[in-house]
Amino acid sequence: MPRAKSVCLEAGCPKVTVHSGRCIDHHEPRKPWQRTSARNLSRPSDWRTRRKQCLMRDRWTCYLCGAPGADEADHLVPVSRGGSHELDNLRAVHKGCHRLKTMRERNGH
Repeated sequence: MPRAKSVCLEAGCPKVTVHSGRCIDHHEPRKPWQRTSARNLSRPSDWRTRRKQCLMRDRWTCYLCGAPGADEADHLVPVSRGGSHELDNLRAVHKGCHRLKTMRERNGH
């Protein structure tokens, strides 16, 4: 059901608004930190839990270099290539190792 139209919240403005409470002249665009990134839209709502489960399972050890201190979860099969967010497709990885792997994948190596 559509929302009822109302008058702009800006003092003295008689224009009608539908969405934000303010007309187009007084509406402020969202700040960069208020926007939802495409990355966050594609992640499941329990991503933080899955990431932590992956890191704990792998004992915080990077599967690429073998050193301790992994702080991210990497998809073995990237989501863009049909991989899932399931735990069996995730491995613990250092941020730097993760970046290198991602760059190599994008360059076709």
